[in-house]
Amino acid sequence: MAISWFDIEFVVLVYIIVFLIIAISEYCRRRLNLGPLTTRHAIHPFAGMALFFLPFFSDWYYPFLIPVGIGAVTATAFMFKKRSFITTSMVDEKRYSRLHAFGPLYYIVSIGVLVALAWDFRHIVIASIMIMAWGDGGAAAFAPLLRRRHRYPNSDKTVEGSIIMFILSYLGALLAYTVSIQSRILSADMLTVALTCLVGAFVGTIVEAVTVGPIKPFDNFTVPFSSATAMYAFLLLY
Repeated sequence: MAISWFDIEFVVLVYIIVFLIIAISEYCRRRLNLGPLTTRHAIHPFAGMALFFLPFFSDWYYPFLIPVGIGAVTATAFMFKKRSFITTSMVDEKRYSRLHAFGPLYYIVSIGVLVALAWDFRHIVIASIMIMAWGDGGAAAFAPLLRRRHRYPNSDKTVEGSIIMFILSYLGALLAYTVSIQSRILSADMLTVALTCLVGAFVGTIVEAVTVGPIKPFDNFTVPFSSATAMYAFLLLY
């Protein structure tokens, strides 16, 4: 198997972009004296957008190197509790449980699994990651800023957070499908795209709302996997 240097260059480019996002977010956080969650909330939407490069890779194992490498670095930093901008910028154990603090690692793993398992449907992979990145990330960042919030029974999640997530999830999935169509890995009419994104955003929002109790820390798994499955099933039945 011949190595594609074009793909390798793209791998390096995405690495650079992701670490620049983390570094710039952390720099701004420190300059403005903000809490560690600021960087985590910034990384969530912007790092997910790195998936827009997915259509330009020739095979799945090239983009798969990205979550593997970043995941290894992140896991090592967490495992040995090394104080670095990766752990300090993304972990706030005063607010999150120890399991929930590892959310960034779950985020990376979910991307890797989806890329490896659903390469032939990478438009769905991009859309499901955007539902997690924009939807879940946006709800976590903006819902707490609202003065009035209506909590679900026996949960710290809110109706307003779900509304924010649904809107941003739909817009994120729509953007993902637009990128896929423009890059010619997908051909679809706008009605199909709109309905598919609606299904993905709706299922992702519902699943995020019911990911409570012992499974609460794992919404970075449940949201993208459920929305990807829902969009795939819808396209089979539509």
